[in-house]
Amino acid sequence: MSTLGPAGAADPLLGVRIEQAVVEGDLDAAIALLETARADETDPRTIRDLLSRLAELQELKGDRAAAARARAGLAAQIGASAGQTAPELVPVLRALASDQRALGDLAAAVATLEQALAIARTAALAEAIPPLLRELAAIAEAANDSAVAEAANRVVASHEESARRLEETSRAFDPDPEKEFTRVKIYYATDRARSGSAVPNEFYGGQRGELELGTATVSIPEQHRPGQIEKPSWWTFQFREDPERHVVLQSVTPGSPETVFGEMRQQATASGSPEAFVFVHGFNVPFHEAAQRTAQMAYDMNFDGLPVLYSWPSRASVMSYIADTAVVNLSGRRLSRFLEDLVAKSGATRIHLIAHSMGNRAMTDALELFALRYRGKNPAFDQVLFTAPDLDAGLFAEMMKTIRPIANRITLYASNKDWALAVSRQLHGDAPRAGQGGRSILHTAEVDSIDMTGIGEDMLKHSYYANNPSALTDILSLFWRDAPPDKRCGMQEAEGENGSYWIYSPAACGDDNVLLSTLSYLRRGSVASVKDARLFLNRFIMPATADPEERSKLEKALGKLFGN
Repeated sequence: MSTLGPAGAADPLLGVRIEQAVVEGDLDAAIALLETARADETDPRTIRDLLSRLAELQELKGDRAAAARARAGLAAQIGASAGQTAPELVPVLRALASDQRALGDLAAAVATLEQALAIARTAALAEAIPPLLRELAAIAEAANDSAVAEAANRVVASHEESARRLEETSRAFDPDPEKEFTRVKIYYATDRARSGSAVPNEFYGGQRGELELGTATVSIPEQHRPGQIEKPSWWTFQFREDPERHVVLQSVTPGSPETVFGEMRQQATASGSPEAFVFVHGFNVPFHEAAQRTAQMAYDMNFDGLPVLYSWPSRASVMSYIADTAVVNLSGRRLSRFLEDLVAKSGATRIHLIAHSMGNRAMTDALELFALRYRGKNPAFDQVLFTAPDLDAGLFAEMMKTIRPIANRITLYASNKDWALAVSRQLHGDAPRAGQGGRSILHTAEVDSIDMTGIGEDMLKHSYYANNPSALTDILSLFWRDAPPDKRCGMQEAEGENGSYWIYSPAACGDDNVLLSTLSYLRRGSVASVKDARLFLNRFIMPATADPEERSKLEKALGKLFGN
């Protein structure tokens, strides 16, 4: 079996074979494929995807007993990996209760719904509670067994008291200077369809929809580590998202284009920073994770402009690689029109673009179409970053010739240890991918090619562009002063099979967090030279009387930031 990574994730073509069997009406064959894959799988995320699809097909087949077994297994898998009070258990348990009702086991359905209700209260999923209460009430009304009806009514009746106690002990999200978190407002455009849920993490699903704009709020804890997305962990007894400990998507608010672009213009004017960056996520990413990543990057870089997410309808499943490839190019056309509107209506005069993994397919398509229509005298975009692009290298190089005139600088971040791209290369007849690094890294006059292999083991997460503060520092250097590679910290020129390129060596830059925080201050002060930086340091950051060791670190950071 081909794998998606060191944990042994499923063959990305498995989803294609399963869906083909479903289309042909052979549900037994599709189920057999899923069960065989499940028996061989060890990766927890993949096991969950397999069990979820298995339950759906068993229900479609009409075998609710088998569907219930699959969902019970899925709940057990989630509980083992994410904890017994993980919020993602709620929809699984609700579906399991539906199976149990269909099988006539109403007592089991009541117990399952009670468990889901307890988790929803603990995780503060207010929007998930009313449907659970309605289903319990329906069971109480329809049950012929008085004991079952009494049990359902007892659960419903106890909810009010439990909710009252939770209200007394839970943290509020209202603005409070004593709270140890910061709210980051981001803007978004998406062609995902709404799921119908009001829960922020579930607001948009993985199906295609029409282009929609809006704003979202993400909280970042005070103790946040740059490059990380802090989440609840059952082994530390953290059972719910807490904005003082975790990165939390707190709200999603769709709006008309006129309203959203109006808010952008207002913020750009009020902040005095008419700058924006647009992030396009990759394969296997749900909307809420993409929103969290966008906010995290903006926060870590102390970005005072407009953080913008474009979220295309990835199904967020390792079995949906082919399905994602089918939809991402359509999203590229919609992204192209959105970028035109962003340039014309946002009030931002400097716009940077960051695409990751499969999201680069949408970005390259969008920019090629944009370039063919653009009639401006100056480049429409400042920095364009293609990070780990899952795209044919030859096609990428050709497209850059068309795209180059609309960007001040184009940067490619690649790695020779990126397993997701290695699998993609297998699927595409061993054709080199644009995001693969090493001595065979892509070389073209239009692009600064950077081998980011030195980031280390984080390569396995296929997200090194934002999971490591070193990469964020380099990105912010580009945003700040359009510095070429030889003027940035940690860059070493090398000669590859196709021409020269740059190797990023983060160890040469010292303390990542010192560099990142120092750079964010200097950028806000519009500092452009090492001399001005030292003056800014003395006046605003650290006086000459400060701790010598700390001052020495900052002095070294300054030199590295300016390539000295």
